[in-house]
Formats: sequence, structure tokens, C-alpha cells
Amino acid sequence: MSQKTLISVVIPCFNDGAYLPETISKLKTQTYTNFEIIVVNDGSTDEATLEVLNLISDKGVTVLHKENGRMSSARNFGVAHAKGTIIAALDADDYFDPSFFDKAIKILESKEEVAVVTSHIQMFGDFHKVARPRGGNAFNFLFSSECPACAIVRKSCWDEVGGYDEEMKMGYEDWEFYIRITQKGWYVEVIQEKLLYYRQTADSTLKNDTVPRRQEIINYILDKHKDWYIENLKKLVANKQVLYTESRIAYPTIFTMFMNRLKKKYL
Repeated sequence: MSQKTLISVVIPCFNDGAYLPETISKLKTQTYTNFEIIVVNDGSTDEATLEVLNLISDKGVTVLHKENGRMSSARNFGVAHAKGTIIAALDADDYFDPSFFDKAIKILESKEEVAVVTSHIQMFGDFHKVARPRGGNAFNFLFSSECPACAIVRKSCWDEVGGYDEEMKMGYEDWEFYIRITQKGWYVEVIQEKLLYYRQTADSTLKNDTVPRRQEIINYILDKHKDWYIENLKKLVANKQVLYTESRIAYPTIFTMFMNRLKKKYL
């Protein structure tokens, strides 16, 4: 397959120097080789991390420095400096299978409606688990994020939706980002293989920031996309479609709960 398309790999880094060399090393095992690496130092304060960043001299790796603004800001900053037409978003402590870029580019070349490509996820570190996001269209992102932040994204699509919401600093910014992408009619494709390796640590944003403030973050998403949620819930209720969650709640019930939330009947 042709490797004319340049991929820009954007890696935010905040005090992740212990993992960064491994992440860069594993990127070099990709069978698709036409990519640049952009590491965004998001105001790291750890001396060991700063030393690792200062020692990076690999050809094809650019290190950018900025004040700390959290993940959304760091990703957008890196993309603003990207030369490629495809963005590969990757966290500093995670890595992709060597075949991922090849497989993702093939999908983007053959399916014009696809803006984002990801895969099943193998979690490792503090615990091991396999996650299988569904991807898909906007309906799949109504109630949960069905795509991880680490994914391949068309830069034209990234620019069209304005990148990540930099007001979101405590998590779920990737979910909100994919809501805006699928609102535009784009599709998220999931490769049915474990091609993303997602490290689990005690210092993760999900564990320390997102979960404790989950309700606050969800309220932000609901308020920001209030009209979109109402319109899509109306369609689902009218079509008598049923969503089964862990508690097996039907769409009419969810619709009522959502309307009560908007009317401030409960928080």
C-alpha cells in the first residue's frame, strides 16, 4: 500500500518521562513508516521528565513546550503544529500495535465517511482488561463514549469541529469531541482487534479527576449539547427503540430523566 499520506502523531506529556521513551520506541515499530512525532510538554514539573525531553534527539521527533493547560489544550497545540493530513492522538504512556497505522490508513482511504479509526483496547499495568468500543454514528455517543482518545483522526475533520474543548480539563473531553464529530455526519470505525495498549496506573486522570467529578462533567456535556440531545431522544422515542443499559432502562425513561435535568428538577 502507498505510504504517501503523512501521519502526525501528537503526544501530550505531563510528568510522563518514565514512559515516553518506550512509547516513542514502540512507534518506530509501525509497519507504516511515513509519520512525524510531536511531543507536547504540557508544563511538566518533574525534573526527570524534563531531562528525558531535553535528551530527545531522534530524527522525526519534535518537542514543543507550553504552559500547563491539561490534555485538551496540549492535543490542540500539537495539532496546530502538525504537518500531516492525518492525526494520530496518543498518550505518553500508551502504545499502538505495529500494524495499527497501516490498517487505519487503509480504512480512511476506502471509506470517505469515516473520520476516526480506533480499535479494541488491551488495558495493562495495575490491572488487565479488554475494552471493545462500538464507534459508529451519533446515536452511539449519546450515553457513553464509544471511542478512546487514542485514535486516528482526519485533520480536516479535527479542524472542522474546532478540536478539543479546552474548557474540559477533568476528563471526558474525548467523548465530547466525538459527539461534535458525529454530529457532522462523520462515522467512527473500530477495528475488531486489540491494537491499542492502554496503561492503567494509580495516577490516571480517569481515576483521580474524572470519576470523582463525573456528574459535573456530564452536566457540562448535556448543557452544551442540550438541543442535540433533545432532538435525538425524540427520534429514538418516536421510533420505539430501546436502550438496554446495566439497569435496563428504556429510552422513554431516559428521556424523562433528561428533561427533568434540563428543567432543573434535580441535579
